[in-house]
Amino acid sequence: MKKTKITLFICGVSSLLMGLVFFFSPHFYAEIEGANYENIAWLRNLGAALIAINGVGALLAMKDPQKELKLYDVVMLASSLETIALIWSTINGEFSATKEWFIKAPMLLAALVTILLIIYRPSRNLNT
Repeated sequence: MKKTKITLFICGVSSLLMGLVFFFSPHFYAEIEGANYENIAWLRNLGAALIAINGVGALLAMKDPQKELKLYDVVMLASSLETIALIWSTINGEFSATKEWFIKAPMLLAALVTILLIIYRPSRNLNT
């Protein structure tokens, strides 16, 4: 259970940090990654989802992952879909960023967290 809580903590904190940047400073992020400003609305929208679901959701589920299994599963699903979308968009060259490591580093972190969420998902305790 400790590894599950650590994974949720990493997911929650990293999602809050990235989400806050995307939500409040999308132009700044686009500027440092060398991207154009065409999709700022989408970046801000992703920031909102990262804050609410992956950030706050993961930190709430961290208190008692087994009792909060449905919330855990929502966080895990959101993380999985976001990671798949990020990988898909990277493979298809859909980013306008010129500094690739601003895309690849978050993608690798997202993939690692998603894999850990899947591995350390608590099982349903039939006695509760």
